[in-house]
Amino acid sequence: MQFGLMGAEVPDENTISRGCITVQFSFYMSELSVMEYDNERRVRRVSAGAFTLKTIRQINYPILAQICCVDKFKWPVTRDSVILRVTTGTYIIALPGLLYGLQFPGICDRERLRILSYHFREMGHYRDLRRMKLGGFSTEYNTPGMLATLRPFVEPIAHEALQELGNIPGISRFCKQEHNSSFLRACRMSVITKTIMESMRVKNMTGNLVDIKEKKPSNEELPTRAYAMASTYTRLVDAAEYAWLVSVGLGEKLEKVESPLRFGSFETSLKVWNLNEIGLLSFMLRFEEDVKDEAEYLIAQEKWWNDIERRIEAGPSAKVEDEEY
Repeated sequence: MQFGLMGAEVPDENTISRGCITVQFSFYMSELSVMEYDNERRVRRVSAGAFTLKTIRQINYPILAQICCVDKFKWPVTRDSVILRVTTGTYIIALPGLLYGLQFPGICDRERLRILSYHFREMGHYRDLRRMKLGGFSTEYNTPGMLATLRPFVEPIAHEALQELGNIPGISRFCKQEHNSSFLRACRMSVITKTIMESMRVKNMTGNLVDIKEKKPSNEELPTRAYAMASTYTRLVDAAEYAWLVSVGLGEKLEKVESPLRFGSFETSLKVWNLNEIGLLSFMLRFEEDVKDEAEYLIAQEKWWNDIERRIEAGPSAKVEDEEY
């Protein structure tokens, strides 16, 4: 179908794209959980499926971003995010207000995981803790309750590292009463990661939305690309949480809380980029409706997983009952 002038064609997406996506690593099976800070600090699975690690480079502006995906769920990898390898196939990933557990099954061989660890080491603040055998685990894959058992040992290490990198560890400072749960924060983080990724890939992310900071070391040349920071994403998530508290009448309880829109204090010799005030406003205007959709999708997936697990635990008798309907 054609529109406008005779002979005009709908342009190929590749001809208007302003970003280049490179897949650094992928594996067809993985599981991601959020270790909630609220709701009795439970470990909640949020996604299962193919894992992908990607780098997005802006073509018309010298910025890049690195993201992880498990199925449709996404989160960023930044120079000031913490990645801890705690067993052969288990990684703990910490961002301000969020603590993830990423697990791979035994069929993902050690060589592939070594490659993934190499990329994590290059992209974020990475440590290999396998020799410590935290919680009694060393090389095991995905044993039941592993993340809950590991948490008391690994959480303090992750929080200390985040703090050293200039980030605020632990529960979000905008989590009040029953509002802004860890699960909802993870949904918001996934949505903003998708939004930034897509805006870089096509033509929405322009230079007037971005600030770049650099600290040139002596006798060294800075890289041509600027890296995303944790605050590139968390400022938007924090602002959404703050706006929600204001909307429900809890904003006055946050008078002494530092603004959620600070740039980030990570000291580095690298170029780093962040959204400026115009960029923040631009992204906030199209945020919450997508978060609602993300939460509903994850809750439906969780219900489906739980139903399957209950049927497996019930055994053949459950199958017979199903067949009678």
